Order: sequence, then C-alpha cells, then structure tokens
Amino acid sequence: MPLEEFLEQAYGSPGRPIPDYFTSAEWASLVFLYNLDPSLHGPIRQLYSRLLGTPDDVGRLVALFDLHELQTRASQVMKRKCVGAHLLAIGAYNVVYLLPFDDGTDIVARLRIPSGSHQQPGLNVGAKELADRFVSEVATLNFLTTKTSIPVPSLYYSDGDENNPVRTPYMLMQRKTDDPARWRKLVAQVAGFEVELYDNPLPSIGSLVDANGTVGPLVRSCTTSLLPAKDRGPYKSSKQYMLAYVDIELDGVKATDEWIASRTLRSQFNGGAESLPPEYAIQWFQLLRDAIMKLPEEIPTCPPVFRLVHCDFTAGNLLFSSSEDDDPMIVAVLDWEGARVLPAWDARAGCNIWWMMQILEEEQLKTDLCQIYSDVISMDGRKIGRSPLDLEDVMDYLAWAPSVMQSRSSLDGWFLSWFANATMTGGNSCASELAAFQALKIFIEDHHV
Repeated sequence: MPLEEFLEQAYGSPGRPIPDYFTSAEWASLVFLYNLDPSLHGPIRQLYSRLLGTPDDVGRLVALFDLHELQTRASQVMKRKCVGAHLLAIGAYNVVYLLPFDDGTDIVARLRIPSGSHQQPGLNVGAKELADRFVSEVATLNFLTTKTSIPVPSLYYSDGDENNPVRTPYMLMQRKTDDPARWRKLVAQVAGFEVELYDNPLPSIGSLVDANGTVGPLVRSCTTSLLPAKDRGPYKSSKQYMLAYVDIELDGVKATDEWIASRTLRSQFNGGAESLPPEYAIQWFQLLRDAIMKLPEEIPTCPPVFRLVHCDFTAGNLLFSSSEDDDPMIVAVLDWEGARVLPAWDARAGCNIWWMMQILEEEQLKTDLCQIYSDVISMDGRKIGRSPLDLEDVMDYLAWAPSVMQSRSSLDGWFLSWFANATMTGGNSCASELAAFQALKIFIEDHHV
C-alpha cells in the first residue's frame, strides 16, 4: 500500500493530505525508508508522530548536525559512496539516521543530541558525563563482541569529539532487519544472554571503560537520572553500592533549604513540601544507613557475582530475523548506552522477558515462558534474579530520590511493605540481615500518627 494509506490506517485522517505536513525532502525521505524495508515501518510510525507533533522542534534539532560531513565520513569508513542521510528515529539523547550507499547496502548512524537530552530538559548533563557515557558504551559493545555471543550491531566507527566536523559525537553501526515470531525460542535465547553475562563476571560494580572488562565509576543510566553525588564507584561490594545511594538521600536532606525548595517544585507528587519534615527524614535515612552498615559485604544467600547488564532491554532495542523455518532469532541488541555492572541479585535490569509479558495476552503462555526463562538462568547452580531480601526493590526506590518525591506516609508505607515481603521471602535464612532493619521499623511504628 502507499505510504499515505499506511499512515492514515495507523493514525486516521489528519484533516488534510499527509504530504502537506512535510517539506518535499522530509516526505521523500519517509517514502524512501518505507519502501526500503518492511522492518522500518514501526520506526516510521513513531517518526511520523514526532514530525507531525513538533515539526519546528525537530527541524531545529537536525540543523545542529552537518549531515554532509557525516556522509563523507561514512563513505571513507565503508569504502563506498554514501548517497543520503535519512532521519529514522529521535530519542531522549540520540538521533538515528539511516545511511544508504550506491551499492544498495546501508548502515545506521547514531548522533548524540548536543544538549544531552531532547525530550527531558531536566535530564541535561554535563560535557564530561556525556563523554564518559560515550566511552563506556563503546567499551561495552567491544566487551560483548569479544567475550560473549550476544549479538550487538557491528561498530564500524565512533568519534567521541563534540567538536568534530559532524558537530557531535556519533557512531556508525550495522543495521539488521526484524520479523518476530515464536516466543519460546526467543525466551531461551534471551535467558542464554543473561547466562553468558553471568559467566563473564567482573571485579566490581560500576560501568565499563574498556573492552578488557575494566570497571570505572557509574555512568548515568538511560532509565533513571540519579547518580551518587560524591562516590560513583567502582564499588567492591553490594554493601558499598547500596550505601552510596543512601548517602545521596542523607546529604540531600541535610542541605535543608535546597531540599525543601526541591520538594516544593514537586509538591504535586509528594503531597507538599511539609508532608515530610526534614528532621524526620534525616532520622529515617540515618536508620536505613545504619541497617545497611550492619549487613555483610554480600548477602550470604546471594552469589557474589557482578555482571554486565543492559539497562533498557525492551522490544524497541531488539532486532529480529526469521530463519527458513520461521523461528525468530534476535540478531542485535541495541542501545547499550548507560549499561552497568551490577550484582547478580539486582533483577531490575538485564536481559529479561518482562517486555514479552506486556505484549502477550494468553496467561498460560506467559506462565510457560517464565518457567523456560527460570530453568535456563538457574542451570548449573546459578542464582540470577531477585534476592531473598528483595534488595532490588530497595535500590529501585532509592534510585528515584524518595526523600524529595515521597510524603512521610508513603515513605513509611513503602518500607513497612518491603519489610513484610522481605520477612516472607527471606525467612530464617536471612534472619540476621532482617534484624538489622528492626530499628527503622520500630522508629516508624513509634512515630505513627
């Protein structure tokens, strides 16, 4: 079907002919992508929505780059003539172009948005942090290529200099096509990725800085902006890792004037600045810190394994291909920017199957897939996933600045709910670890209003 009909089916009639919304060059680029490969139809829908909603904003954004220089460099790297640069996707931190060549092949170029964040201005970050993320992603891709069979797009070239001729850091990478099909094979493949990462343990918690597996400080994740203010690692133990995040909260509350101002800005989320008194918050987080200080460096029932994790493992970052028998195969895992090395007990990230659960409707199939995944990642005595104490829930809560975003009642309610769950899942095997948190529980109960 023509592109106009395709877009009208997806979004309905916009009230005037669709091409009238775009310049002739923009429309010609969309038509080119649409006719090139059916696997690009999903990205085209998303791009169309963005172009339709904020065309001037997109125009200003793409004008930041020198696309002629990008094509010239691509021609030099690939040793064939690049004949175009077609906008394919716009994310929070990057813009993606498809670059076709005169021999019918193509690659993708991912360009860093110079400000650091296009969709979320509040997440803009400094030049050094952006540079660190770029270096870490290149190191992660190279580590995965040399140490595992996890498919990542071939990295043909990268330039991290923000003053290069293209006018921003960028990467030139392989493009592969997608056609997802049978779920059971996919689950086994995804679980296999997680096993490979577990079987390539790293010495500490942080982010990779080279392909040899050297771990440096944490870089900002793509899924949350919060980072420890003073100590970003690398951390030699899970205990050090957790303490760094608790210290963010304590240091923040102790800077009381700034903390209250921050709460005031978010009063629609936290019930008002006054809903959590600073003196109460200081005692609360100090008791949480005291509890973590009493824990061993690693929880005895959890394996002391630190493994690389993908922080945004979703369908949008996977490319698929079908074999002759129509079985699906993941042929590339994209967007390793912000990847981290985390403890094996931290199930918040990694090669998981939760994205499948959001797509599928049949409950029995979901149950079967979860069992397949569990069987694979548990083989040979491995323990990958949630800790008996549900510590990943603690880390997830701390990662979203609870002292700023929560009221006293929601803060207390979360902890008591966590403690009850941890008591149920940890049981006698973690009795001493749970005892460390009793002081905070008593404090909450004694101050219950």
